[in-house]
Amino acid sequence: MSQLPFSPAVFRAQFPLFAQQENRDLVYLDNAATTHKPQAVIQAVGDFYVHSNSNTHRSSHRLARRSTEMVERVREQAAIFLNAASAREVVFCRGATEALNLLAYSLCSGLDAGDEIVLSTIEHHANLVPWQMAAARHQLRLRYVPHTAGVPRFDRLHEVVGPRTRIVSLTGGSNALGLRPDFAQIRNQLAGYDLRWIVDGAQLAAHEAIDVDSIGCDFLVCSAHKFYGPTGIGLLYGREQWLESLPPWQGGGEMIAEVGLYESEYAGLPHRFEAGTSSLADIAALGAALEFLRSQDRVAMAAHEQALLARLHEGIGALPGMRLLSQPQHNLGVLACAPEAGQAADLMHWLDGRDIAVRVGHHCAQPLLHAAGTGATVRASVAAYNTFDDVEAFLLAVADYLQLDQSLASAWPGSAAWAPDDLGALQLERLAAQRNWQDRYRELLRWGKAIAVKPEIRRPENLVRGCEADAWLVHRQEGDRHYFAFDSDSRVVKGLGALLLSQVDGRRAEEIRNADLPGLFAELGLARHLSESRSNGFYALLRQVWTSING
Repeated sequence: MSQLPFSPAVFRAQFPLFAQQENRDLVYLDNAATTHKPQAVIQAVGDFYVHSNSNTHRSSHRLARRSTEMVERVREQAAIFLNAASAREVVFCRGATEALNLLAYSLCSGLDAGDEIVLSTIEHHANLVPWQMAAARHQLRLRYVPHTAGVPRFDRLHEVVGPRTRIVSLTGGSNALGLRPDFAQIRNQLAGYDLRWIVDGAQLAAHEAIDVDSIGCDFLVCSAHKFYGPTGIGLLYGREQWLESLPPWQGGGEMIAEVGLYESEYAGLPHRFEAGTSSLADIAALGAALEFLRSQDRVAMAAHEQALLARLHEGIGALPGMRLLSQPQHNLGVLACAPEAGQAADLMHWLDGRDIAVRVGHHCAQPLLHAAGTGATVRASVAAYNTFDDVEAFLLAVADYLQLDQSLASAWPGSAAWAPDDLGALQLERLAAQRNWQDRYRELLRWGKAIAVKPEIRRPENLVRGCEADAWLVHRQEGDRHYFAFDSDSRVVKGLGALLLSQVDGRRAEEIRNADLPGLFAELGLARHLSESRSNGFYALLRQVWTSING
């Protein structure tokens, strides 16, 4: 039981990244993608290379013994972390994605054509694509939990489980919505069937203690970088009786007992699934992460995170112009939302200008978003080092963006017949003179107002490949001068288009070729502040212009 109130400040002080001068004001809300690392984890990497660097198991010298002892000690720690019956049930892998690929390859190799795999619409792509590949390879059938607008109805799992079901692979927590299923409810519906139940625990491990015995699953996977550990290492738990029955999925050193010219004998558990030299320094750092979490009050951490999550949902829910997709109940730390007008990526860039890190996109959950009838979403995800000040900064920044967006929308051009855009009022000096990125971003959005909606040019042949948001560009030549029409749904992309057209529209080919437009883009600081995909979009537009004038 928790004895003392949880202090996010004390917890945060253990993470060196936040102590760096450039990160003092950082609001980091991208924890569902990766969490930051405490000093103990960072130090463990260096300590391994300084004191223990050597391959494991196959050598008898002092460093090899020390390295081998470390690996097996961390395996024991991981078994305790997962409440596995034995360290033999823990396999090291590069992360949850590799673990799921291993299971899809090995489990499906013994199935018959027509056997069934049950998944859900909310799964990460890593828990969809390997099964799709295996189903195509072995003529298996994929079935999906019934859903409402993409959100699975796990209480109706029994409707798609039958005598041919051999595998049920479901999330332990959605990275897109945070939704955590009721494991007891799932376990009860699977009772009595001859199948293997897999839990994708990538989002679970950071937010609550994992007990595979209590869950009742046959396999569970997770990635260390999601729970304050290093990147490039993860865990696969499997009940010993089922791991024993699986063929290895990779061959090579470390996973063999004896090799002949025509056949080989594989090593015992768990080493038969760990071909090649493991990421040993990361295993050492994983051990430090497990010890770090063991020393924390996990109940108090979870309560703090849930309080942050409740405030996030309350705050966004009260803002006109924002659509909430997630719910705070049964949620592992994720707020999913989107502006009702404009594009989620525009809001993300605005937040980045406030030094607020969130993630925008489909979050490797495209089937979910397609079924929900939505495009990209803004995902803010919390960890125990986040504070209520972080939450309030995020909510204030979103409110400011919506106020700016509303003022721009009131004067935004409507859907009129295409006519040349009037770019004469755009002043490059005014854009360059803005003192900070937030002001420059506002000015760029105002520039986008000069680009009228042009349904006539929105044709597949005019689509510019390489833009993060859909964008269309057409060209015509009158005499020796070149003219362009541009359109996009993203206001930021419209602003970039207006910037480009202000330098090329109505110019001669030689003038366009001689203009240092990449240099201008860099000089304005756009390359530094915009995402790589947005920068690539500008260069894609520029390439289209050059292609057009060169015939």
